[in-house]
Amino acid sequence: MKSERLVQLSSKSLLSSILKFVGRVQNFELIDAKTTEFTIQIENGTGVKDAEADSQRTLMDLETEHLIARLNAQSEYMDMNEEDCGIDVEIDGNEEGETEMHGTDQSETQSTTQATQATQAAPNAPRKRKLTSKVWKDIVSVGVEEDGKERGKCIHCGAKLVINTKTHGTKSLIRHLEKCPKKPRNEDRPPYDHQINREMTSEIIIYHDLPFRYPDYEKVRARDLYLNPECQPICRQTAAADVYRKYEMEKVKLKEVLANQHGRVCFTSDLWTAKGTVMSYICLTAHYIDENWHLNSKILAFCELKSPHTGEEISNKILECMKEWGLEKKVFSITLDNATNNNSMLNILKGQLQMISGSGLLCDGKFMHVRCCAHIMNLIVKKGLDLAKDVLHKIRESVIYVKASSKRRDAFAACVERVKIKSGAGLSQDVPTRWNSTYEMLVRALKFKEAFVSLKWFDSNYKTLPSDDEWKRGEKICELLKPFSDITTHFSGSKYPTSNVYFTQVWRIELLLRKFALCDDEDVAKLAQDMQIMFTKYWEDYSLILAMGAVLDPRMKLQMLEVAYERIDPTTSASKIKKLKDNLEMLYEDYKGLNGYRV
Repeated sequence: MKSERLVQLSSKSLLSSILKFVGRVQNFELIDAKTTEFTIQIENGTGVKDAEADSQRTLMDLETEHLIARLNAQSEYMDMNEEDCGIDVEIDGNEEGETEMHGTDQSETQSTTQATQATQAAPNAPRKRKLTSKVWKDIVSVGVEEDGKERGKCIHCGAKLVINTKTHGTKSLIRHLEKCPKKPRNEDRPPYDHQINREMTSEIIIYHDLPFRYPDYEKVRARDLYLNPECQPICRQTAAADVYRKYEMEKVKLKEVLANQHGRVCFTSDLWTAKGTVMSYICLTAHYIDENWHLNSKILAFCELKSPHTGEEISNKILECMKEWGLEKKVFSITLDNATNNNSMLNILKGQLQMISGSGLLCDGKFMHVRCCAHIMNLIVKKGLDLAKDVLHKIRESVIYVKASSKRRDAFAACVERVKIKSGAGLSQDVPTRWNSTYEMLVRALKFKEAFVSLKWFDSNYKTLPSDDEWKRGEKICELLKPFSDITTHFSGSKYPTSNVYFTQVWRIELLLRKFALCDDEDVAKLAQDMQIMFTKYWEDYSLILAMGAVLDPRMKLQMLEVAYERIDPTTSASKIKKLKDNLEMLYEDYKGLNGYRV
């Protein structure tokens, strides 16, 4: 059957005539545009078998011609309108369709006529406007709805919006896509850089004090691959090498900053021994004011110090570090604790710096040694608390009793609720090496005084309830220790200068000790008197260099110090003020001549 439908046309010519139909088909002519190969005429009523066979074959050719004409019309029309506004062509290729086309009814004539009209009308059809906005990638038409408006649907969130471009435009669609919560954001991101990844990993380890094996963590690697499949993991050895390389880079930068530092540098140093490893370490920190008047503190050395820890060994280590950073000629002062070997170390270091810098120390190193105020506070308070052990014994034992088991803690919590105490921080047990922990223990125990009394009534095993006098004594000791705690916290600040507040805070402590030395409670008075002795040992003469800091504070100046000295000892106030003025002028002249400053 398919072989009978084949159309044999000359390859050199194209069809150029239109088949004509009038009523029932009587004549069929196939005309070649350039060469006429044959003409077939079939008269109605003839029954010759050969003519019927030829007629059937010619009808097959005619069917093919109809399809070609209709497809050409559709192709021309679609070329003019890219929005697929073409003519639908339905082709039925089954055997029933072939039988119907083989017939001669009127429907075939109408179908061919419509295809011919479409071919003629296609060139004159209006061209539909092309949709060029990017929003049509995310908005698809859902047709005209019941209200007569054409709407589109967001492919991300499913929201429907009016899309008639003649009346609404695309501005509303753009606004929706900008706020659509489910639309993925295609942000421009730089390509993966393995070197940047390594640098950021080393910064994470340094900033958060993480171990070098952090990049080896399984979940860390899984997260990195999820964020970027191109991420290349690194091992802990690489991480350690990157951290050290980062240290070397920052060290070079800091050396350049310190080389351009025209002012003097103050140092702090401390030495301690780790209990677990029995290794000794020394730390040296530099403090300076930069050109923007910002206080900077930089750790220059944190390293092991071999024994023996003599003054000479410590001095050599500190001098070596100063030379490494190029600061041996910019030393102003060094703050140390009150260890005995620090006194001998400072005398040796002062001589070494004088030889190197050639009288480079200000005022021949007179103000080079500064005692750590916080350490002195610690010594004074510990001296007093050693005497107060018996006074605070029952309060301490009460705290230990409650914290000994969970059953007792629950019972004490019930007592706290019974006496209606608003519980915040619970009880705290003190630590022998930290005096401020004793102060914290007292503050919290006094808060739960009534709860301890209630516990006595319900727990017969509780035998260490303090008496009323002991509670009162605890309140007075707490009042005595509070200024020490506040001042120590203030002295320990690292983000602001503390030299200007030294004088006023030490002056407050001296007045406080004088007040409690005359207290009516003999135990508290004895405690304050012993603390006075320790205070006089270190601060009989206030540190001159730190007192100068108070003078240079515009809120106080010299008049404030005159009033303070007058209240402490009117007989010596004048001589102390004169000594302070003379040393301030001497320091001014050294600064003026030594560095060529314009003062």
